[in-house]
Amino acid sequence: MKLIITEKPSVAKDIANVLGINKRENGYMTGNDYIVTWCVGHLVQLAMPEEYDPKFKAWNINTLPIFPVKFKYVLNEATKQQYDIVKRLMNSENVDEIICATDAGREGQLIFGYVYITAECKKPVKRLWISSMTDEAIKEGFDNLKNNKEYYLLYQSAKSRSEADWLVGINATRLFSVKYNQKLTIGRVQTPTLAMIVQRQHEIDNFVPEPFYEVSANCTSFTATWYNDEGTRIKEKEKAEEIIKKCENKDALVTKITKKKASTERPLLYDLTELQRDGNKKYGYTAEQVLEAAQNLYEKYKLTTYPRTDSRYLSNDMKPKLNGLLLNIKQGYKLAEGCVDKVLSQKINTDKRVIDDKKITDHHAIIVTDNIRNLEKINLPEREKNILKLVITRFIVSLDKKQEYEQTDIELLIGDEKFKARGKKVTFAGWKETEDILLGKSINIDNNNSTDEDDNEREITRNIKKNDIINVEELKLLEKKTSAPKPYNEATLLTAMETAGRQIEDEELRENMKSIGLGTPATRAGIIEKLVAVGYIKRNKKNLLPTENGIKLIDIVPEKLKKPDLTGEWEQSLNKITSGEEKAQNFIVNIKKYVYDIINEGKKIKPANISFSGNNLYNSNKEEIGKCPKCGQSVFESEKGFYCSGFRNYPKCNFGIWKTDKVFAENNIDITKETAKEILENKRADNIIKLEDGTEKKVSIVMQLNGKYINFNII
Repeated sequence: MKLIITEKPSVAKDIANVLGINKRENGYMTGNDYIVTWCVGHLVQLAMPEEYDPKFKAWNINTLPIFPVKFKYVLNEATKQQYDIVKRLMNSENVDEIICATDAGREGQLIFGYVYITAECKKPVKRLWISSMTDEAIKEGFDNLKNNKEYYLLYQSAKSRSEADWLVGINATRLFSVKYNQKLTIGRVQTPTLAMIVQRQHEIDNFVPEPFYEVSANCTSFTATWYNDEGTRIKEKEKAEEIIKKCENKDALVTKITKKKASTERPLLYDLTELQRDGNKKYGYTAEQVLEAAQNLYEKYKLTTYPRTDSRYLSNDMKPKLNGLLLNIKQGYKLAEGCVDKVLSQKINTDKRVIDDKKITDHHAIIVTDNIRNLEKINLPEREKNILKLVITRFIVSLDKKQEYEQTDIELLIGDEKFKARGKKVTFAGWKETEDILLGKSINIDNNNSTDEDDNEREITRNIKKNDIINVEELKLLEKKTSAPKPYNEATLLTAMETAGRQIEDEELRENMKSIGLGTPATRAGIIEKLVAVGYIKRNKKNLLPTENGIKLIDIVPEKLKKPDLTGEWEQSLNKITSGEEKAQNFIVNIKKYVYDIINEGKKIKPANISFSGNNLYNSNKEEIGKCPKCGQSVFESEKGFYCSGFRNYPKCNFGIWKTDKVFAENNIDITKETAKEILENKRADNIIKLEDGTEKKVSIVMQLNGKYINFNII
């Protein structure tokens, strides 16, 4: 029999339906010479430090850095029962081949790999690698199963990512948590991401607007703007007023006019990050909400292809299928009928912006599946409807023609002052007309602007020639101010993460930067949500703002932990591990060097005088017994006594009232919580002790501080 292992029960059910596996058992299904079972996310994970040595259970700066010689795996206790089922089936005598059918990506490969290794399974493994969950795609995938060895390097990349995150996260989190006596969460990707948000907030807070001026001339059919070699901005109002005075009551002389044909290319197909950007811009959805909707469209409704992709292209073998997909859209999505007819009538555009085998990684771009023909029968939730509308629109416009226009540039003289104007006349509407029909000229919630057309680039309807004299109807002095940088929102933060903080607006240049971004399309939404969950950033309408704790954290961590370009280089290394250009062990060696430097530097630097809001690391859910007489920090109870919470903090404090103290043992004194409270408050406490003859005696415990030492005397 063949054992199929999926990532989740819903996928197992879909595969079972296609392969005729219909007998339900506890945690699996059987039939037709197949068994199909499932993981529930990560059944196996990397062990915590205390699994290597009990001494690591206590967070102690002196035990850092923690570098396991060999990483250990532990079961996720919440899903242990399902793991036991999967392990038993993997090692069953009835199973002679295993088919890995987890999600076709880096994390899916890791989920299966950890289970396979932990179960000590040695059986041959095939790999199901599909980009959509339609019945046709599943059948085709099973007809073309791969050898799982082909994905060994992908597993190595995923394993390296997991181990790198452990090494950085465990060590840096413990270092700074202990130093500041507060649970602080540090991450390989999340901390540089937080640093970008904090840096942007600093830029906004420190921004001082500077006034500037422009002079415009209304020439009836167009508006011209004054300029010189430095541009159109005038720093002094007096100079702008002087220009207007010089130009008043004068006509404009056309000194130069140039016309050229230009075009606006169609946008590339969607990868997950671009879909998340547009979902945020057009509908205000978070990255996590877009991912969830896209996952549902792929897995539950089977209307779109695999969402967690970083590619925006299709492979050459998909070219013959595109006409059919357009016809299926026409059948299932009546709103697109006219647009599909238009694209099909002019021969679909499958140039390098659509088909490019060299730019496909694990999966191709997100597009619709053949199931789109059944869309009218499916009752989609609103969010899924909107995200599907984006995918349908982008698919159609990518196959359309580029928009063509004629650009006119005019230079004028008004008196001795130079002015210029630009106009655009659309000569072929192309894809932009299609997009407007399908999406409407909807308001972009980022800038509340319903058009991307510049006021100074509208069509110049008048026929103008060189040396023409143009009447100037009005001269205006425009008072403006430089604008502060805008806070990050989900869309702009995703762009910053994709380019490791570099300001790159050009779509194709961004494509070339993908290998050095922060995280992956599959993980970026989770990083944003984690930063919100731990209280380092907050949502304010559409903006993402750092909290006080987030700002403080970035203030205390060293530069190395904040650098997005360094983390981006690591992501590039992980991609090189997948392609075989770099060894996984070399990557981990570099990560260890980095962690060693962070810990070494952190131990030497004296903590800043910063306190974080929230629960203290060592007093969460504990009752404060009193204040330490040495340093003033809180004292709490443990099994062995009453300790100062500063025992692992800086400055370090070793104060304690230990229940096993020799003087208490010799006098048969039981130090209770009430006794400890009294000692801390009054430096002495009365107690009743039992003597050997059974009688009782009243004594007093007196605490004396002698420099570094504490003595307890019984009187």
